Amino acid sequence: MPRILDLSNYSTRLEDVSLILGEGLCSNIYVVGRDEAVVIDTGVGNPANPVWPQLEELGVAPGNVKGVVLTHAHHDHAMGAFIVLQRANPKVYVHKQDARYIASHLGPNLVRVEDGDTIPTELWPLEVIWTPGHTKGGMCLYAREKGILFSGDTVFPDGNYGACYGESGSLQEMIVSLRRLSELDIEVMLPGHGWPVFEGAGDHIKLALSKASRHP
Repeated sequence: MPRILDLSNYSTRLEDVSLILGEGLCSNIYVVGRDEAVVIDTGVGNPANPVWPQLEELGVAPGNVKGVVLTHAHHDHAMGAFIVLQRANPKVYVHKQDARYIASHLGPNLVRVEDGDTIPTELWPLEVIWTPGHTKGGMCLYAREKGILFSGDTVFPDGNYGACYGESGSLQEMIVSLRRLSELDIEVMLPGHGWPVFEGAGDHIKLALSKASRHP
């Protein structure tokens, strides 16, 4: 079963933030808060990544799940939303450019967001930063007052960035997105895959921008 990490053990900025590590081809799942929890990405939604046992271990009951945020609509991040919706009734936030891939299945739970919108959590507001490149509707979530970025598949540790091929991928858009992120004050980066960066995350983003800009 997927492991759960209490991220406050790694950074005081991340009190009441947990990471559910996916098994196999599955995104990281972040849980922000407990009483009015917001789940950021939901994994692939297969039997190896059932979501609810981990939420229950964290003390998050169905009635406490108030929001789900999908950084983009790829199945390894989004399909677990339907497991969540089997037992809970949260708002599901998706960027309007990616919502068309999933909208018909989310019904009234869907909230289309765009750049600059704010998603509430019980800890701090999350600012939507539209970061196309991996997908047209890819987005990051920025807790500005804490310098925390949930980076989805836009940018990863050690200067890596999301694949730009596929139906709506674009290297040029990725470069613009990385440049924008490089101008923000980001200390902690919580990526869609791999291990978080708990300090100095801005340097990792600037390295990703340098690598993408040199790509042939």
